[in-house]
Amino acid sequence: MSSGPAQPDNPSDEELLAQLRDIAAETDPVPELLLDAARSAFELRDLDAMLAELVHDSALDAAVMAIRGGGAERILSFVVRELAVECQITSRGSRRDLLGQLVGGRAEQMDVQATGAVTTVPVDDSGRFSARDLPAGPFRLRCRLADGTGLMTSWAAL
Repeated sequence: MSSGPAQPDNPSDEELLAQLRDIAAETDPVPELLLDAARSAFELRDLDAMLAELVHDSALDAAVMAIRGGGAERILSFVVRELAVECQITSRGSRRDLLGQLVGGRAEQMDVQATGAVTTVPVDDSGRFSARDLPAGPFRLRCRLADGTGLMTSWAAL
């Protein structure tokens, strides 16, 4: 029982699109400058987020550093309206541990954006969160509060 001449193997639409994507990526890759611009635009997706500004950095307060003995711990405080984010940063060589607490609001998780990577950590019922083994450098925190409002801290140094 012959059904006629052999049919060539026809790829599905998804397979054809995947092949076209591979060809385009190889022959005409997206410029890195354009990818950077796209990443920056994506970060602006939450323009309605409240920005918690840095109001205290113990590294800048000589009296606090003298009391603490100049140790490897640093305290940062970010505030917006009735909300605060308190952070303790502990140095371990070139790595940092962050212990924080969200005060005045509730969130299920906190995103720690540091040196191009985002680490998402849980926030407990008391507002506490922690992230370990972060690289030294700039960082900021973001979360979605229980009421749906976005909260983001200004950039600071780890």
